[in-house]
Amino acid sequence: MRVALRFLRGCYDALAAAGWLWLGVPMPPPPEQRPALRPPPHGHPERLRPDLPPSDAERALWQQLLEPARKG
Repeated sequence: MRVALRFLRGCYDALAAAGWLWLGVPMPPPPEQRPALRPPPHGHPERLRPDLPPSDAERALWQQLLEPARKG
């Protein structure tokens, strides 16, 4: 059912675009893009503290995260 609805939505969009072209009216502007992700602001609890070295547990977690990248 979801595939059929997606197909019908695509057909509707194509026919709408053709209709706008036939009438000579410019297409409506596309929806706005989402803003790019930025790091947390200063003082946010998830922000890393550059004045503290990582703990042993944090180093172990970083090592686990980087291992698959090294193997591949």
